[in-house]
Amino acid sequence: MPRSGFGVIGAPVLFIGVFQLLESMLSPALPLIQRELSASPGQLAWIFTGGLISSAVSTPIVGRLADMYDKRTLLLTLMAITSAGALVSGLAPNVLVLIAGQAVQGVWLGMLPLTVGLFRDTLEPERGATGNGLVIGVAALASALGLILAGPLTSALGYRWLFFLTLAGALVAALWAWRAVPATPRAASGRVDWAGGLLLGVGLTLLMLGLTTSSSVGWTAPATLSLFVGAALALGLWTVVELRTADPLVDLRLLAGRSPAGVTAMGFAFGFASFGLVVALPMMLSLPVETGYGLGADTLWIGVYMFPLGIAGTLVAPLVGPMTRLLGRRAVLVLGSALVSAGTAVLAFWHSSPWQILVGVTILGLGGSIGLTSGLNVVAADVPGDRAAGVSGVVFVAKSIGGTFGAQLGGMALAAGTVAGVPSESSFVETYLLSALLGLLAVGAALVIPSAVRDAQGSRPASAPTTKPAVPQGDTL
Repeated sequence: MPRSGFGVIGAPVLFIGVFQLLESMLSPALPLIQRELSASPGQLAWIFTGGLISSAVSTPIVGRLADMYDKRTLLLTLMAITSAGALVSGLAPNVLVLIAGQAVQGVWLGMLPLTVGLFRDTLEPERGATGNGLVIGVAALASALGLILAGPLTSALGYRWLFFLTLAGALVAALWAWRAVPATPRAASGRVDWAGGLLLGVGLTLLMLGLTTSSSVGWTAPATLSLFVGAALALGLWTVVELRTADPLVDLRLLAGRSPAGVTAMGFAFGFASFGLVVALPMMLSLPVETGYGLGADTLWIGVYMFPLGIAGTLVAPLVGPMTRLLGRRAVLVLGSALVSAGTAVLAFWHSSPWQILVGVTILGLGGSIGLTSGLNVVAADVPGDRAAGVSGVVFVAKSIGGTFGAQLGGMALAAGTVAGVPSESSFVETYLLSALLGLLAVGAALVIPSAVRDAQGSRPASAPTTKPAVPQGDTL
């Protein structure tokens, strides 16, 4: 009986979608959380910081575990842990418990590299590429949709139901995965490099703390510099350990190859370039019309303006496979990066009317989805099967670090151009142009990636077979 990828793709995509939706709805809900839990601004910041650190630390570890063990078991385990975090957050009696719940929930980002390895092991290459596209597209759609739904849901039900509804969706996805996702053979021998994981976790935690606290105390403050120095020492020691370990958490020699290095650099550049959209655009949209460049949008309308980002990403992501066959993968990688740059350039030069905003956001959505989907497909095709999930995890961590660094830089640029408490139009323009420039750096990274499919030794032809898919029980056509 012919196999179907519907459940294999659908279950993790649904799970990723509901948690990405929750993440985007939390920001508009912060005033309610602050009032109900009597939280300070610093504690509110830790609701996001805790999850950010947790995801940065856990993602490469989950990626390596996915390279070594049965991906179905790991998938269900990760779903259970993340769902428990959502339940704790929803029931939290105070902000400290909420922060703890968000830290546990933050491991959901590990689903992204896990799905790359799962699709590679269980699906034909073309269907796996479609699955990667749906992951990126649905995540983009959920991010935009959350901004629209946050206000009505919290007004009608309260903020706790954001977690409870997410938990319900997660349980549906887990049951679907339990039925539809097949077991996968152990791809790699050896052991988990827990020493490397500990050092990487310490280094990333210190780096993220430095980035997130720099906005309040400054980049040159002793506390910030101490965190960055500590991060550099921990990550430097981690590099030495990884190069000397037989079974490293992250194979740095493999990561230095043209395809992994190029895709990782693209991920960082995309994350960095997105600060023009994430930081500057909502702020500009909310400014009064009287400024001459604000549109006086409330939270709901900001979500409406951002919605094309998700729609465009969702629609184009499944088309990346056919586009790659038609144009070649390097051309598609360059196209995605160029569109990210073009979208922010549109916002820099044309932002006086709603339709101009919608055009710029749509172009950004197309570019980000094309670039990330194509990059994941490159990792799945070029990296050995027992390292694909781990390398994908590094890509997502690089994107997260780039986004955090870019958000702080964008905030500083807008603060420097603030007059009477309102950022000037020129400060917004400069922020968008810097985002566009960073998008061009992603174009350069894309050009480094080989135009043809290669294995670790650069010799596998494009038509080479991949791991034979396992046959799932049930969920067939």
